[in-house]
Amino acid sequence: MRLICFVACLLFGLARAHADSPIRVAIECEQPGRTKACPAFLLGFIDANKVLLNSPRAGADVVVYATATEVALIDRMHLRFVSRMPGAPEVIEIDVDLDSRANDDEQRAQLLPAFLRGLTLYVGARHPEAVTVSLNAPAGGGEADVTDGSPWSLVVELKGNGSYTERYRSASGNLNLIGRWIMPKRRALAGVFSDAGINRQPPLTLDDGTVVSLDTNTWAIHAGAEYIELLDEHWSTGIGSYTDFNDPKGQYAYSNRTRAAIEWDRFASNDPRGNRLGVFYSLGWKTERYRVRNELGETFATYPVHGVTAFGSVRFDKITLGLSMDLEAQLLHPMRRHSLTVSPQVSMKVGDHVDVGVTFSLTQRELPAPDMSAIDPSDYALISRLSY
Repeated sequence: MRLICFVACLLFGLARAHADSPIRVAIECEQPGRTKACPAFLLGFIDANKVLLNSPRAGADVVVYATATEVALIDRMHLRFVSRMPGAPEVIEIDVDLDSRANDDEQRAQLLPAFLRGLTLYVGARHPEAVTVSLNAPAGGGEADVTDGSPWSLVVELKGNGSYTERYRSASGNLNLIGRWIMPKRRALAGVFSDAGINRQPPLTLDDGTVVSLDTNTWAIHAGAEYIELLDEHWSTGIGSYTDFNDPKGQYAYSNRTRAAIEWDRFASNDPRGNRLGVFYSLGWKTERYRVRNELGETFATYPVHGVTAFGSVRFDKITLGLSMDLEAQLLHPMRRHSLTVSPQVSMKVGDHVDVGVTFSLTQRELPAPDMSAIDPSDYALISRLSY
């Protein structure tokens, strides 16, 4: 009898302790976007409510998966609440629009109601007295207009790094200037992308006494523009042209690829969970001026190209599967110039403590090789760049 009483009291105590415990919430940022919503704002909301407790995924009552999709100046945040709490739904999904140009307080005010609305049923399942509900008429009567504000944006990126020792010195940098015009069903982009680098190291002395300099100077410029139009929920088309310029030791003096394309997508471009599945076909023209004569005797070539790109990325709560395949070939002579790249990837949350990700890429490429008789064997900078 005493044993039965002890067990009953123990179970009652555990149930009471569980009933008095806060709702443990884990935040998983799958695509954070351009704001500090995930994880900073979401963690702040948890800390500000005593009935909630920030928790590792292993001990969480509710896991919130957050995915942001960029729509013009708006970050459309998709919150997916997943739980196995008794008396509460297993999944709740809520979307909220955040103005990426607003200040922190304004973004928090936009995000907080959606976050609390998602957690209400979980809190109410354990602590009904902690939840109050009120209904109000909608202020705007509809969805936020993501076209508010200017559709134009300008991005300037400057990056650099380097190292300095007594015998070895190197430095590299990137400068990118990008202009975008984005509307709900069409967008345009123009940009200049540049990088440069220098490397200084002791020269190499050959057996015959020849001294070969190992110093290198590199630079490249990639510039162009593109325009894309959404035809309906699944089809889009576009056109683009980009030109590359290389330093005197590079593969090209210049090269240009201009192409038109049509694309089919299974998911909408603003799919709230970031899923993608589509096929892209392009038809265009390439023009190339080589620094070194190739084995066909060419220093210049111009030819039509076409290609197919298939891509897919499907995200579940604990696993993401992705695969991309890109094939481009010279239209009339596909065996002379072609490139095929296959890149699978998978990421998994194994149990409650371990995340595992695997990705790799395989490329098979064919193009006319450089004519080695036209190359100075002592030109280390040039020979080291012939890996193409």
